[in-house]
Amino acid sequence: MELEIEVLSDYLYVGSGNFDLFPLQRQDHARYTIARRNGELVIPGTGIKGAVRSVVEAISNSCVRLSARRERGPGSHRPCSDPSRLCPACRLFGTTGYRGRAHFSDAVPVGDVETTTIKIADLWPPRVTRERKFYQTKAFQPQDMRPQKNYRFLEVVPKGAHFKTTLFFENATTAEMGVLVRALGLALHPEKEGSVVYAFPIKIGGAKPRCLGSVRFHPKRIQVLSVTSENLFRSLLTGGDSQGIKTQLLEWLADTSSLDQEAWAEFREKAKPQADAPCPKEVY
Repeated sequence: MELEIEVLSDYLYVGSGNFDLFPLQRQDHARYTIARRNGELVIPGTGIKGAVRSVVEAISNSCVRLSARRERGPGSHRPCSDPSRLCPACRLFGTTGYRGRAHFSDAVPVGDVETTTIKIADLWPPRVTRERKFYQTKAFQPQDMRPQKNYRFLEVVPKGAHFKTTLFFENATTAEMGVLVRALGLALHPEKEGSVVYAFPIKIGGAKPRCLGSVRFHPKRIQVLSVTSENLFRSLLTGGDSQGIKTQLLEWLADTSSLDQEAWAEFREKAKPQADAPCPKEVY
C-alpha cells in the first residue's frame, strides 16, 4: 500500500541523534537535527512501524511490549513469549523468535520540504502508570528564541509538509488488515454506509509532549498479490493486481473480528484533535 503522510501538527520532529550549529543573535547555537539519509530528509520506516504498532496494540487489546522499569501491567498483558500463542500485534509485527509480516519503507519528502528551528522546554520521562500512554493533538505553544537553561532548539518540518512511504504486508488476513488500516487513522463512516473517514491523526517522531508529530496517512495505491491466483508466476512478475482503494479498504474495515470494540471506541474518541486546546509549555 502506497501512502502519503501529511504533517497536521504545527511541526514534525524525527530526531537523528545528532547536533548542528545554526546562527542566532550573531552567535552559533546547537540544535537537535532531524533525520536524514544521504543528505535527504527522511522518516525512518521503523519509527512509522513503532507508532502504528502502538495503536494496533491498543485497539486489539494486545500484550504490552514496552514498559518502564517500575511499571507492571496485568498478567494478562505480559509480553508474548510463545510463537504459537501470539497476540494480534505480535502476529502482525513480530516478536522475539517470530518475524513480522508488516513493515514500512523509509518515508521521503514529496516536493520541496524546508526545515525550520523552534525552541521547546526540556523533555522528561512520563509518569508511571498502569495504562497505555498516548499524547493528544493540541495547539503548539511557541517560545521566544532566546537561549535559556532547561530549553532546547530543534530542527523541524512545518505543518503541511508531505512524505511518501510504502506499507508492505505478507499473508495478512482481512481481520489483521482491518485492525492495521484503523491504526492508520481510517474508519468506517458512523452514519454514511460505504464511506471511509479519517478518524484521528497518528503521532510519530519526537517531542510528542510538546504536541509535535501529528500526521495523517493518505492511501494512494493498493497492490495485492493473491496466492490463489491461477497464474502465480505472472502475478509475481507484475507485482499483483491493483485494487480500487475504497473498495479494498471497505472490505478490510468490515472485518472486526480482531478488534476490541470497547478499546477502539475509547481510543477513537480520545485521539481526536483538540485544535483549540493549548499544549503545555512546561513539564506535565
